[in-house]
Amino acid sequence: MKIDGKVLADKILNDLSLEVVKLKEKGVTPTLAVIQIGDDHGSTAYIRQKQKSAEQIGVTLILSHQSSVISHQKLQSIIETYNADPAVHGIIVQRPLPKTLHASNILPSKDVDGFLTHSPYPVPVAEAVLTIFKQMQLTGPGPVRKIVVIGRGETAGKPIAEALIKRGYDISVVHSQTPNPDEIIKTADIVISCVGRPHVVRRHNIKKETILISVGLSRDSEGKLHGDYEEDEIEDIASFYTPTPGGVGPVNVACLMANLVKAASKLL
Repeated sequence: MKIDGKVLADKILNDLSLEVVKLKEKGVTPTLAVIQIGDDHGSTAYIRQKQKSAEQIGVTLILSHQSSVISHQKLQSIIETYNADPAVHGIIVQRPLPKTLHASNILPSKDVDGFLTHSPYPVPVAEAVLTIFKQMQLTGPGPVRKIVVIGRGETAGKPIAEALIKRGYDISVVHSQTPNPDEIIKTADIVISCVGRPHVVRRHNIKKETILISVGLSRDSEGKLHGDYEEDEIEDIASFYTPTPGGVGPVNVACLMANLVKAASKLL
């Protein structure tokens, strides 16, 4: 059965829109600055999702689109400008970034992506997975479920694993250096795949009634979006699964907007 991320996201966004109305009545319009480096198609698609959600709840999104050859000093300067602007409540440097660049000078109070070590905000993608868990009643008392997170990247696998461990879940992390990964994945009650490559999860490496959550995304030669598994291959063996698109992605963006509204609320 499909897990409809859009329905979950719309509920979060509808609640946030009411909070935004109250903030605007007090003279505060939540504002997110997004810095895009280069023309990565995935980044452009993610930003478009953010723009749609921002419009839906009535917040402002400022897009600063920079060349892929931007210097580190120039990027730092743009961030510092937004850091100093009291009308900007959240700053995102859209990933992926060239290896020569990093965005460590974002103020913690504006780090709505939650990537700084001491950020006051949860990483939205980890919060999205937890939101899906809550919707499926996978929290609180009940049978202990074995969870396998595939991938340990900075933007998804690692923060998701850390968030689950923090909440006491029994998890294993599988990555490119893991011996016999299929054997580990086959033991899981819940598989969260964060690789961004087709066919990471197949019929043969999951057990029946597994819950599948695909965080990883990739595009084929025709530009079609795919998750880490093909739905028509696993739909009769998985008990629940997130589709692509329309699974984790919308909830991820909604959780980002929740962080932004929280950041703006702190000014009152």
